[in-house]
Amino acid sequence: MISKKMQKVCLLTLVLVFACCFFVLDKADAQKAIPFKFGFVSNAKLQGGQYGALVEKYVNEACKGRIEAKFFPSALLGTDPEMMDKTKIGLIQGMVSPLNVFGNAVPYVDVLMLPFLSNSWDKVFKFVNSKAGDEFLKGVEKYGYKGFGYSGYGLSGLETTSKASTLEQFQKMKFRVPESPVLKRTFEALKITPMVIQFPDLYEALKQGVVDGADMPPDVTVFVKFTEVIKFFVPTNHNFGWYMFITNKAWFDKLPEDLKGPFTQAIKRASKESLENSHKAELAAYEVFKQKGIQVVNLSQAELDKMMKMTKPVYDWRVKSYDDYGKKMAKMVFEQMGYKYDWGK
Repeated sequence: MISKKMQKVCLLTLVLVFACCFFVLDKADAQKAIPFKFGFVSNAKLQGGQYGALVEKYVNEACKGRIEAKFFPSALLGTDPEMMDKTKIGLIQGMVSPLNVFGNAVPYVDVLMLPFLSNSWDKVFKFVNSKAGDEFLKGVEKYGYKGFGYSGYGLSGLETTSKASTLEQFQKMKFRVPESPVLKRTFEALKITPMVIQFPDLYEALKQGVVDGADMPPDVTVFVKFTEVIKFFVPTNHNFGWYMFITNKAWFDKLPEDLKGPFTQAIKRASKESLENSHKAELAAYEVFKQKGIQVVNLSQAELDKMMKMTKPVYDWRVKSYDDYGKKMAKMVFEQMGYKYDWGK
């Protein structure tokens, strides 16, 4: 028989073993990586997809395994509106969000999509690096999101199947526009017939003459091989394709304090690099146009001035829809962009 002393020794040993097991498990749980799942609605090779890939890479490097960033492109986490909802309620942690759609969740952000406002890369870079750009990001926190940085898919022009160099000629044509209220209003203000066609159907629509043209940046045109069905490109610069990288604010706020800095800086690094890459891709696309025989048709300043004047009512329509906070943000953006808006209307 086992002596009472031996029984006590065995019992103490078991207690120590169990205590060690619990310690190891607790330590393992403490070291378990924090999941960071985020998405993008389109192809991973488009600028937004490359942006997401950079975020994944730099967050994983900067946070050294304590945050596990995993990127899901090609609408694997849902459509843009679905991902915005999922991000807000915490089902996913973030997304690469196009501002023309994000405006449905955060009303003021589509002010940057107003016609001819962001009409040069110089304005874009200056805004991103300005105090106004920082305040614009911070403003989304009011709606349950956290903004970290910007990228984009370039300055839009008009791709056409027949030559046009005046607004009067464009007004006789039909143009495909995305499901963006601001862009649709822009074309209506110009008295150009807008047709909402889903992007996957656009190639055939151009090929078969359902529409005469489309609104798109040069590098997207090259990537989706629309150079096979268009003959002309008109660099109107009437719109810039903005992205904002967002996360769920509550999720970020709960991160350990020593992770918030590296996480934030990683996304800022990805944002800067992505925007610079987008600029380079646009310049490269013009070279492809030359190779493919796509003629670049530059409008006269008089025609551009006419288009800018005709789209001013779009500003009135959009600004009137904003609450006081949205108007405050719009005023800040207009001042940074050098746009003089009549607030006395």
